[in-house]
Amino acid sequence: MTSLYQFRQHTEDKQTLPCFVLNQVLDPQNCDDTIKELKDKVQVAQHQHESKLSLSQNSDIRDSGVHWFNNPNLSGIIRSVVDLANYEAGWHYDIIDHEFFQFTKYTKKQHYGWHTDGNGCHLAARKSAVIHNNDNLQHTRQTNLLGTVRKISVSAILNEDYEGGDLQFKTLSSMGEEQISTVKGKKGDIIVFPSYINHRVTPITKGVRYSIVAWFGGPPFK
Repeated sequence: MTSLYQFRQHTEDKQTLPCFVLNQVLDPQNCDDTIKELKDKVQVAQHQHESKLSLSQNSDIRDSGVHWFNNPNLSGIIRSVVDLANYEAGWHYDIIDHEFFQFTKYTKKQHYGWHTDGNGCHLAARKSAVIHNNDNLQHTRQTNLLGTVRKISVSAILNEDYEGGDLQFKTLSSMGEEQISTVKGKKGDIIVFPSYINHRVTPITKGVRYSIVAWFGGPPFK
């Protein structure tokens, strides 16, 4: 992986993108090694509907394979990227720590429909999954994340030999008009954005898309 001093901010349409993109953060060989190590460990991803507490599999909403893992070296790199983006983008969110990383695999026609990763209010503050015997977005097994909400989401792109699979954001313009912006990440890029922004991954039309997804949490917004 490259040094933080080699980060380069994405400049194309940066005034309209609701995210912060840093180019070629991850070393290409490390990206390849991560894919090789984890690609055969994925399981069908689950989705939690906003009005329900339970997790379920619904390919109309989310169709992909995932594998949860942790990596101390990667954790330090991504946390540094998040801190940089959090400051430079002017968010200044109070961040505590991240959940386990999610390795994600999208094959042909797979996708993830429009969704948010969290709304950030006090009603979403996480409780103990162990005490409440429940596993969903409102509960956590990481005691350091108790009482926190998702504030910053991260997508690290591990390859680019695929078609489709664009990361898109849906926001409102200053005139209140809906607008969709698209980020076509390249191998090694890390994309950082507020977890409450509506986004999706468009269907893969050719090849396989690999990425690492992370969520950083902190106290609920006031």
